[in-house]
Amino acid sequence: MSDDEFMKLVELAQTKSDVEAMNAYFDPDIKRLSKFIRMPKEDAIQSMKTELLEFIMKK
Repeated sequence: MSDDEFMKLVELAQTKSDVEAMNAYFDPDIKRLSKFIRMPKEDAIQSMKTELLEFIMKK
């Protein structure tokens, strides 16, 4: 994905709260990274998604 496409995705998430679009893009990375966090996998995934969405919505 190019930088422009990524920024459009972020803008879409900010303006229309398109959480599903963001989840579709980041889901593979979040699942991979959750393996390195010492907590139940589902909790790690949820925590990362929550933090990501909070960060995006603040902009």
